[in-house]
Amino acid sequence: MLEDYFSLQLKLAARYSIAADVPFCAAIEHCTNLRRRLNLWGPAGASRWTAFLAEVRRLGQDDAAALSLCIAWHEARPHQETSRSFGCFSFDPPDSAGTLRLHFMPSEGTQTSPLASPNVDARVRELRALFLHVRRTEGTAACVRGISWLYNLEAYRRLFPPSYSASVRTPWFPLHLNGSSTWGQVLNWRQEVKPTVRDAVLARLPTMKRDAPWEVFPCKALVATGRIDAFYELFT
Repeated sequence: MLEDYFSLQLKLAARYSIAADVPFCAAIEHCTNLRRRLNLWGPAGASRWTAFLAEVRRLGQDDAAALSLCIAWHEARPHQETSRSFGCFSFDPPDSAGTLRLHFMPSEGTQTSPLASPNVDARVRELRALFLHVRRTEGTAACVRGISWLYNLEAYRRLFPPSYSASVRTPWFPLHLNGSSTWGQVLNWRQEVKPTVRDAVLARLPTMKRDAPWEVFPCKALVATGRIDAFYELFT
């Protein structure tokens, strides 16, 4: 099911390799979320990720073989458990400034759109469980930040405290393409590639800018920031 997704990522990386004059493997690291999709993020996955890139390098310009490699590694990906996941939501612990990063990823096997009106209560329950956990375990958390294309959608913004939703703005910093904050818009809730988004990305590849490769996507990831007290007041 993810074959089309991986194919698009490899095509975008190939274009970035040309636009930025960097090796293909460097473009994969910079412009795809393959490392996360293969569950090789962080120190635990570092050696296997290096091995994966070595395999890509060995294949040279064989696009079909590179795609087959991605699929094989995805099927054999290690299982990762985290105590920081609550249904569709997860978080990164607070950084040195007390900023907690919030993430959204539909659970595997989802039967209906996770942002549809009938599913709002389930998403609120997940956020309640997440912030109850954060309140108990993350004493240094001072604010919440989200970076995602989903902030373009009212169906997503309505889940959060009004002050947080009202803070949504265009990023003032370079965006990363190694997660789902931008790449997530390519897939529907069934984890299928959206043809209209795929075609829009492909049409814009020839115009890719070295310093702003994310501009080939139809929706730009947006930023929301808010005091964590507003989340505690709403969800705990």
